[in-house]
Amino acid sequence: MNWLKFLIVRVRTSARRQLTAIDVWVQDHHMGLGIAAISLIGACAWLLLRFRLDLVIELARQYAPVFTILSVVTGTVISSIGWIRKRRRARLATRDTTGS
Repeated sequence: MNWLKFLIVRVRTSARRQLTAIDVWVQDHHMGLGIAAISLIGACAWLLLRFRLDLVIELARQYAPVFTILSVVTGTVISSIGWIRKRRRARLATRDTTGS
């Protein structure tokens, strides 16, 4: 039974270490990730309008909520970038004060 506890602790530690590494990577690359997310949303909207313009015109009332959702998602991405920047600054400030 001790080996099972050891295995669980080891998996938790490994998962926590990997999540921390991912979190730091996202904090360090937040601008590129934000630009990529907004570019992907824009490309999807452009493709929809480019190849289905006639359908969009016919169903404009139904697509209005889609554009509302896109604007909300874009705002969320932009605010998330701000939140990640704040966390990154706090992490770097903590690292600078501890001297590591």
